[in-house]
Amino acid sequence: MPFKSSILLIIMLSLGTSVQALERRYVATMDDSKWTLTDNSSIICRIEHPIPRFGKAVFTREAGRALKLELQSHHEFERGINVELRSESAGWNSRETRAVLARLETSGRQRLFKIPPGVAEHAYYELRQGYQPGFLFYDDNPLIASLSTVRFGEVEAEFTRCAGQLYERNFEDVRVSSIHFQPDNEFASIHEEETAFTRMFDYLRIDDAISEIVITGHADNTGLACYNEGLSERRAWYVYDLLVARGIDSSLLRVDYAGESRPARKGSNNKAHAANRRVTVELRR
Repeated sequence: MPFKSSILLIIMLSLGTSVQALERRYVATMDDSKWTLTDNSSIICRIEHPIPRFGKAVFTREAGRALKLELQSHHEFERGINVELRSESAGWNSRETRAVLARLETSGRQRLFKIPPGVAEHAYYELRQGYQPGFLFYDDNPLIASLSTVRFGEVEAEFTRCAGQLYERNFEDVRVSSIHFQPDNEFASIHEEETAFTRMFDYLRIDDAISEIVITGHADNTGLACYNEGLSERRAWYVYDLLVARGIDSSLLRVDYAGESRPARKGSNNKAHAANRRVTVELRR
């Protein structure tokens, strides 16, 4: 074979190998593409999209929180690999890059990277418009994991309805509530009783995953430690009775007391004392 022809063949093979490497693509076919609404409640909406031989993409909307997108993979990626989230045309014969939505970096952990809420919203919008978001990994063997638009519209309406009826607050917003007391007093004011746990009571009506409610009594550091321990215990049992009277299932309640040992605010001034004379109520799943 002539020398020039050999060189040309080597160049063509090299280019073909490079293109093939860049085209190591994971995407559901038109027949296999699925989008499934896996959570549909007042506290969480979730849709999942399997990416064959790679993993899955998950859009989640929790009560009181912005839209999230997570890419999960069966593959292990080292930390520090550069990744581009791209929007591409969805034509099966054309994969023209429309826009780069974000530049990310792998964490080396099971959660590949954190995708900002605004980027998640943009990727979701691209799918609604018929474009195909894809994650391009610039590894030694580059690959792209793409989200197919096929059948996305079938679940998008359900997801939108679910998001529209989400509760206004997230679990983390109501997880811990506090009620405060006057010095040496084991009974809270009527105003405190009426307002301290309003958000918690409302939330308990819509979240049946709460497995335990921990009531912990506290005191400030004035007086003897043994007296403060007893005072914190009486305050805790007072709140226990208050919650039972409001209809909370007593089997969910656990009482604890810490005396002055776990201050919310350090110091010996009036503000610190007022902050530390309290009972906390924590919801646990």
